[in-house]
Amino acid sequence: MSLPAIRKKIDHLDDQLIRLLNERADLVHEVGLVKRAEGTEIYAPEREETLLRSLLKKNADLKGRLPEKAIRAIYREIMSASLALEKDLAIAYFGPEATNTHQAARSKFGASVNYTPQVSIADVFDVVARGNADYGVVPIENSTEGAVNHTLDVFMESELRICAQILMKIENHLVAKIPREQVRKIYSHPQVFGSAATGSG
Repeated sequence: MSLPAIRKKIDHLDDQLIRLLNERADLVHEVGLVKRAEGTEIYAPEREETLLRSLLKKNADLKGRLPEKAIRAIYREIMSASLALEKDLAIAYFGPEATNTHQAARSKFGASVNYTPQVSIADVFDVVARGNADYGVVPIENSTEGAVNHTLDVFMESELRICAQILMKIENHLVAKIPREQVRKIYSHPQVFGSAATGSG
């Protein structure tokens, strides 16, 4: 098949995808109307994970070329856009921007919702409890240092509850302007030093 013919077929498929995505968006809008009428939560993490697992199984049955990571990423953004259609969601997270917690939040809620960084873990709980954010994302455990005690302490004093977990692989990188053997002092977040002390990372 010639390159122009392949591109024409791709364009045709893109036309279908756009039409189907908008049909999906119309149905999502109807879901939002029903949820508001019934007073139920807009975000349903259990439904989201069930849908993802079902799609991954279908992709495997089809022997699709797209890997699991790609399917999850594509549908993460489709579902993020769907959440934004149902409600203008605000997600608070332990900041600042681009931290591991921010990346975890984006991996869960996608790029179509609003994010508000908070200075402390307690602040995340506070803005959610006051209704100034719909959900909050905080660190609760890491594989090298165990539980994040401050988060657990705040949970003990809060009426907020966990509705979903986000598992995320964290990688740290040493950056220097000189050869590694010449490095004499390292500046870092305390968590990274904790990881190094346990012999990981």
